[in-house]
Amino acid sequence: MATSREVYHRIIWDVRLDSSAFVVGYQERLSSTGMREKPLAQWATDGDIPWHRIRYIRCGDMVVWDREQHLDLISSGELPAAAWKSETRENIGEKVVTVLDSTAIFTPRPIYKYHIQGWQLDTQKAASVNLETLEIASFNVLCDLYEKEKIATEKRLPAIIEQLRQCNADIIAIQEATPALAELLLSQTWVRNYYISESSTAETVRPLGNLLLSRLPFTLVEHQFSGHKRVLVGSCEINGQLLHIAVVHLTSDYAQNALEKRQHQLATIVAYLQKLPGNSLIAGDFNTRGNEQQEILMGAGYVDIWQQLHPDAAGYTFDPQRNSLAALMSLKGIPVRLDRILLRSPNHDWQAQSIDLFACEPIALTEGKIYPSDHFGLRAVLKFAKSFPASALSTVRPVYQSAVVVIPPDNVLPAIQAIRQRYDARVERWMAHINLLYGFLPESYFAEAVEIIAPALAQLQPFQITLTDFQTFTHRKSSTAWLRPVVQPENALHELQTVLQNLFPQCNEQSSKTKAGFTPHLSVGQFPSPEAALAELPQWYPVSFRVDSIALISRRGDEPFAVKHIVYLGGGENGEQGEKSLARLPPIRTSERQGEKSLARLPPIRTSEGQGGIESADRSELGELVKQLEPELTPEQQLQRDTVLEVVTQACAECLGFQPSLHLLGSARLGVQSPDSDLDAVCLIPTYLSGEAFLVSVQQRLQGLCHTQLVLDARVPVLRLQLEGISLDLLYARAENYQLARKTPQNLDPISLKAIIGCWEADLMEEVVGKYVSLDTFRQLLRAVRAWAKARDIYSNAWGFLGGFSWALLCAFFCTFYKESEASIEKLLANFFQLLHHHDWQQAIVLTDVGRQYQVQSPRDWLPVVTSIEPCHNSARNVTRSTAQIVQNEFARGATLTGRILAGQDKWTALFKPIELHQETETFLILKVGNQDARELEKCCGILEGYIISLIIQLEQLGIFVRPWTGIQKMQNTARLVLGLHLYADCQSTTVEQLARDFLLQLNFQNSSFEVVLSN
Repeated sequence: MATSREVYHRIIWDVRLDSSAFVVGYQERLSSTGMREKPLAQWATDGDIPWHRIRYIRCGDMVVWDREQHLDLISSGELPAAAWKSETRENIGEKVVTVLDSTAIFTPRPIYKYHIQGWQLDTQKAASVNLETLEIASFNVLCDLYEKEKIATEKRLPAIIEQLRQCNADIIAIQEATPALAELLLSQTWVRNYYISESSTAETVRPLGNLLLSRLPFTLVEHQFSGHKRVLVGSCEINGQLLHIAVVHLTSDYAQNALEKRQHQLATIVAYLQKLPGNSLIAGDFNTRGNEQQEILMGAGYVDIWQQLHPDAAGYTFDPQRNSLAALMSLKGIPVRLDRILLRSPNHDWQAQSIDLFACEPIALTEGKIYPSDHFGLRAVLKFAKSFPASALSTVRPVYQSAVVVIPPDNVLPAIQAIRQRYDARVERWMAHINLLYGFLPESYFAEAVEIIAPALAQLQPFQITLTDFQTFTHRKSSTAWLRPVVQPENALHELQTVLQNLFPQCNEQSSKTKAGFTPHLSVGQFPSPEAALAELPQWYPVSFRVDSIALISRRGDEPFAVKHIVYLGGGENGEQGEKSLARLPPIRTSERQGEKSLARLPPIRTSEGQGGIESADRSELGELVKQLEPELTPEQQLQRDTVLEVVTQACAECLGFQPSLHLLGSARLGVQSPDSDLDAVCLIPTYLSGEAFLVSVQQRLQGLCHTQLVLDARVPVLRLQLEGISLDLLYARAENYQLARKTPQNLDPISLKAIIGCWEADLMEEVVGKYVSLDTFRQLLRAVRAWAKARDIYSNAWGFLGGFSWALLCAFFCTFYKESEASIEKLLANFFQLLHHHDWQQAIVLTDVGRQYQVQSPRDWLPVVTSIEPCHNSARNVTRSTAQIVQNEFARGATLTGRILAGQDKWTALFKPIELHQETETFLILKVGNQDARELEKCCGILEGYIISLIIQLEQLGIFVRPWTGIQKMQNTARLVLGLHLYADCQSTTVEQLARDFLLQLNFQNSSFEVVLSN
């Protein structure tokens, strides 16, 4: 029987199932029945309700999974008709969309090493090794479950062992291994130099399975697709870089729906490997004909080594015309290349040097009839190197998923995008751009290309472009309209294009497709004819901008193009750097804070002195307003918080027996605390300790010093305390080292990962932002945005708006569009509103490539503001239809007002004017709760705020627009909350009141009274 988590993910990710047809039933102590139901599609995998409280899952009236009855119709496939989609695959044009299952569970497996006593469980930590070359062998050795009498396994096993010995590979991936093969293999003297994935009992290869051998120490996980279909993933550290090796044996054509099963299996493996840092190999029997899985692999950046090194050689590994065992096992008698070794090395740390076949000859004394296996083996050699010579890239075939372009700056984009939104069918795929090279090299070569481009562009100076007027290209049945760039100096753009094409002569389409040669243009739309274009296009006013960089862009599958690298002219900004990479994040800084904010290095108190552009902002009207609304901590307030942290640190030290590693979260970590901010901290504890026991022990040591509350049934257990008027939440993470845990998050337990990932997200945010503006500029912008959002009453995740982390992500995302020299707080804030006002909210706000893989799901993701570290999720997932519209309206208002303010037509106080909620709506739904016990009333308020979003959604489902008033008002023994409503014409007030009463009844307040009022 599958677990509730596994069943959930199977329903969500199986493209054949209609997830909206399923409902989750879970235990809820606040409900009068003890149970509550929720649509499975709305279940939050990282929410406050733990998985073990799920009791059943139903589809319509049929229960398909029940914990108590051990019922699991989902795993057996015995589901009602309503569970299945009418079409099992979604087709877009000619392509089939494959869903990458990034949620599959990979379970740790032990590793074995030979010692004097024999093969023993290896308990040593996998150490890093240094290698210049790495040799990998993969071999499907043919089990003897079928045609046993004809395949002479007793003769083949020694031959297989000898072939593997002769390979002398550092890493060996074996498929269809049996207990007999494992026993013989483990008896060989030469194998004692290897670590192996199997013990002498051979339990996991019964009746057959995969084996992984490695001379290098490694860690191991596995994922089980079915009873005997598994993938092994080993991870080594080589030359300071992680290398992951997946051993696969995908479903063969003997099985029903084999193609779909292979796609699911490979997509699951690829999605898992993409979550891991470093490089990866996939080796084994893919059972794949031709390029049926090319889209999955190319989209993830994998290179088929055989195709790369031998593009004109067939490389058949299963050849019935040559291998008698293959002829015996073949369904069609057609030779195919079933076995492959794939490499993904985003920064080209590893290069493929050679690949060849082995075990291609029959065994001696078998009259040429018996081969070691029905497959031939594959052996590849990789070389560790950081870069390719320039000449090597000139032979790489260009693709049409990448380009080198000029992108206009953000301040001129709104006028261009307004036209493209109306007339350009490609507006979703392409950003506004001027092509320099298209097609260009595959994305996997970008890092090497940048190393070649940067020195060449350092010799060129920035120049000016003016988009002057509309021109057209005439095609056979249509016409393309474009803006004509006029350049100053006149030949600068052509010179830039020529330099690039000389570096990559094979990418010559832009200069060779017409007799006129390179014709720079910025396309804005498609029309039936030139006359139609000029008649429909609006009047254009020339705009100018400075070109000081080019962008390398690419797209994956059907996703839009995204910027991966920026390369600067003239040696970079102020001559300091030649390129900026959006695909590779900067290393962790070794400066004062190192990205690790321990108690020994708390963020210093910040003042306006000595902060460059920020100092002038502090003296401005905007700076003064922000200081009043979102003040920084005074030295006394900072000292008070430091004192609280020291007390907690001392308590943790007494519990652990050593100085603890404590890490701040939230606004404190980002350096934007205000006096009303709470403190959140996570303490690293040894993996052998119980986290809950640690929190209990800390609570006991703080008895009498402060008020504490221990919450162990939350999504993340927490110790809440109040000391010296400061609220602090203490969490734990079972990890030995902060930086190591960040490199290998898969080694953390789920609770520890949830506790500490906020630290990593904040660090990553600062690392990305620091490439574009100073962190002080970012913090000043974030303070201004926080002050504005609070004044406009749209700052609260619990009430359906955006929480502090989401606002920080929005500010960080915005900062990636700017360079330090252009940044002033007034202009940044104005352009912040412009960017978000014009943003297409069908596209996620993301900072990293990992985040870009997030699939926006409508209508669940009204405002997708996506986290940066896998598993990525929408940090604004509480936003509803109504609150999304409110936030978007506020962005529009901000864009309008800041434009007027910068033009001298208004004051900054207008932007921060507090919202008049009584003027926002005509009808108010007021919920009142009363309790004579102050603590019980406080508890009621917490429950109300925790569940109010569900009432908002229920009201919206009636067609009602809801404007929440964030926060709960408390008066003596009563608390109340208010929701502003826009009711549709025929809406009955009794319906709304009854819905609210039912909501309060479900909360099951103890010894409390409540009242529902609907007023105008």
